[in-house]
Amino acid sequence: MRIRLLAIGLLASFASACATSTPVCRAPSQAEMQAFTAIISHNPAGLSEAMAPGATQNALSQQDPNLRSHIWGAQGETRGTVIGMLSRPPLCVVDNQAANAANDDRNIVVYPQSNFDALLPSAEAGAVFPYGVRMRDYMTCRFTETPDGMRLADACGYRPYTAPAVTG
Repeated sequence: MRIRLLAIGLLASFASACATSTPVCRAPSQAEMQAFTAIISHNPAGLSEAMAPGATQNALSQQDPNLRSHIWGAQGETRGTVIGMLSRPPLCVVDNQAANAANDDRNIVVYPQSNFDALLPSAEAGAVFPYGVRMRDYMTCRFTETPDGMRLADACGYRPYTAPAVTG
């Protein structure tokens, strides 16, 4: 009976230790910083170089207004945009282990450090990462391995607009 209680206690403490692992901030990597610098300096050509070939890079080259608005805002409004998130240093970059697949992609969550600190739950709260509201408190970015190294693949959460299908 004692061994059984001891085993249950050890399992419970192990499970709670796993459930309360706190995400750890790090500084942006060289590839991440290359993309972020191009965004902050409003440099579409530099951002295109920092991006992986594909639909999002093509949309940037074609000056897609929805993508440009997602990254740089419109009419001076930058709340909810990539540049709005990056304009609040220092940055807290967290590798999103739950989203990282076994392929060559690396998914990160980027917070302004002040947001991360304010949203970090207590150990017993059991909050699910990422904390807060996407594009208000944090943004997600996907980088992928290319022959030239890691490159931004999704313009930090860009979701292309698709018109609703008309049926009738």
